[in-house]
Amino acid sequence: IAPPLPRALRYMTEPEGKASVVHLLGECGDIVGEAPYSLEKLIDSYDEIKDASVKIALLTSTIKLFFKRPPEVQKMLGRLLAKATEDVSSQDLHDRALMYYRLLSTAGDPKIVEQVVSKSPVIGGHGVNFAEEEDKEHRDALLEEFNTLSTLYGITSENFISEEYQVKLVRMPKEHPLDVGAAPLVDPGVNGVAEHLQQTSINDVAPESAPAAPAAPALSGEVDLLGFGLGDGPMVAPTPAAASSDISLDASFKISGEDYQAKWEAVADSHALSVMMSLRLQPESTDLVESALSTLNILTMASGELPTELKFFLYGRERRENGMIFLIQAVIFKSPDLSLSITIKTSGGDQARSGELSQKVVDMTKTALQELM
Repeated sequence: IAPPLPRALRYMTEPEGKASVVHLLGECGDIVGEAPYSLEKLIDSYDEIKDASVKIALLTSTIKLFFKRPPEVQKMLGRLLAKATEDVSSQDLHDRALMYYRLLSTAGDPKIVEQVVSKSPVIGGHGVNFAEEEDKEHRDALLEEFNTLSTLYGITSENFISEEYQVKLVRMPKEHPLDVGAAPLVDPGVNGVAEHLQQTSINDVAPESAPAAPAAPALSGEVDLLGFGLGDGPMVAPTPAAASSDISLDASFKISGEDYQAKWEAVADSHALSVMMSLRLQPESTDLVESALSTLNILTMASGELPTELKFFLYGRERRENGMIFLIQAVIFKSPDLSLSITIKTSGGDQARSGELSQKVVDMTKTALQELM
């Protein structure tokens, strides 16, 4: 089969067929004498190739052939990487080319790169099964742990994580006010707000009105410039200073859990503002954080404590007619990785200023939680 491949490539016109032949040339390049020269002709006519699958196959095969016949392939691989990294017709192609270039330029041992590019792209070490061989229960269990190492290993976390380190999630009761009774949408948005709203230990908070801001405490004269912490007493609710931004939120604004989820899912993840910042102190409870944020009219839809983090679903609206609505998901990661993650999506108002106003809401949150910073 291998020797006629260069001739078959010359007469192949269908993109899928051409990509298949190019792939075989990369796999069998050590026994097909003309393999490098057949691929070089495609590289020289790279700009005439319209199908992304052919370009990706050409890139992968040339990389593989480089480790089998480096003297013949080195220069043409350089030309191909230069073209592919500048190609914007396919994001997958562009990213692959950048990855290969960085591997080749930074890896100290070429054998490591060879192992990476030579591996068969099979997840979890399993091949393709027939329908009757698929275990539906096992597949559903893996989907419950989607976006974790379980999907890479092909086994559930209980098989590779000790019991004492496993996170057990308990679903919230059916009578919870945030359970809208509707099936989750396909794209739940950043960090899966639909899933988080169904988790346990969530305290529904929908204040009738934001409490009045307490008087600012007198300064003691001690300033903790280096972040070592002053005093060993229990932490109290932070008392924020006046916000430095020119945005003001409406204390009387309310939104239902169903509307919150629908508005969140209606905004693409690419339009969200995500910020990560380190913390100096860990709050003792979610109430302390909610109390501090409410003084600036950043209100709480729901909050909850998990073994490794505190989660908050917050919201606010500009205090003006047709003001912008801010939907905020905040996560405080507990020690040792003590940090705060904030994701903001907006709805309504002047969307041209969405990024600017979202950043001001982040600044307000920092002001409210300044004693944790």
